[in-house]
Amino acid sequence: MAKIVIVDDSRLARTFTASCLKKLDHEVEVAEPTSIFDVVKVLKELRPDLLIMDFLMPNCPGTSLAKVVGEDSDLKGMRTIVLTAHHDEEVVARLKNLGVAVVLFKPADPEALGRAVADALATRT
Repeated sequence: MAKIVIVDDSRLARTFTASCLKKLDHEVEVAEPTSIFDVVKVLKELRPDLLIMDFLMPNCPGTSLAKVVGEDSDLKGMRTIVLTAHHDEEVVARLKNLGVAVVLFKPADPEALGRAVADALATRT
């Protein structure tokens, strides 16, 4: 299965997401969103197939992180899923323009999360 990194400022959300993905036999790591620089460093070290990140995080805004990840040649081919509670089509369009594969609205149930991961990985370049 895939190697997945989860970045979310909520420990509960990280734990829930990781648990769901481990049940699907994915290799899962979590990263604290202390800064964009720190998250990118972790991503470069771990080389995941997929990044799942929250949209609203202090010190690590989702749009900014998606932009940096999308522009980094070392992370080319890594897919991204953004989890958000904001049902805003403008935000979704902006994230898609930054290369985000899937935007999943919270609260996401395990089945929706599994489908989003499968969809994101299926579109890997």
